[in-house]
Amino acid sequence: MNRDKTRLLLSEYGRNVQTMVAYLKTIEDRELRNRQAEVVVAVMGNVNPAQKDSEGFQHMLWDHLFMIADFDLDVDAPYPKPTPDMFAPNPRPVAYSQSYIAQKQYGANVKRMIETLAKEPRNEERDEAAANVAKYMKQKSFEYNREFPSNEVVIADIRQMSRGAIALDADTLDHTRIDTSAVKGRRNSGGGNRNGGGTLNNGGTGHAPKRFVKRNAPK
Repeated sequence: MNRDKTRLLLSEYGRNVQTMVAYLKTIEDRELRNRQAEVVVAVMGNVNPAQKDSEGFQHMLWDHLFMIADFDLDVDAPYPKPTPDMFAPNPRPVAYSQSYIAQKQYGANVKRMIETLAKEPRNEERDEAAANVAKYMKQKSFEYNREFPSNEVVIADIRQMSRGAIALDADTLDHTRIDTSAVKGRRNSGGGNRNGGGTLNNGGTGHAPKRFVKRNAPK
């Protein structure tokens, strides 16, 4: 049975090729071992006859020969002998750019936008752009804290992030519309409405309450 046999290292070549590679290790005559290795590579090339004579395909076949031999085969290959590390390299750790954000409710992009605007000369165009960012900050603050932020808090946060370079008037944010639909949708996504105590009004099952209809007694 297959479970009683050794594991196939490269199953696309089949068990016969793996057996031939194992036999190569037992050949003591180096010259004969080299010739037989070429025969095995030729047999392995039958998996893709259309590319059998291409340089890159031949290189890959010799690499696979050493892989099937568990990199323990002493033959004179026409290509550099591969090593296990070449096929299982240790990836380099990726450096993530993380920095402390005092106002997490706004996000890092808002902080970068404010810092960029602070470097621009003060004019009507810059203040209009800063006002648009402030309106966006009100929306993000509501989504994060689930409460409506005051204009004064948002203006103060902009002044702090810009190090005093941007000072908007509080009335700039008057009549700013905040979209509450996204937050309401997340609150109701669990199914069923919740009462003031945070429990489902249908017993916590999340299903609609059953309706019982009174039937007349049989005559």
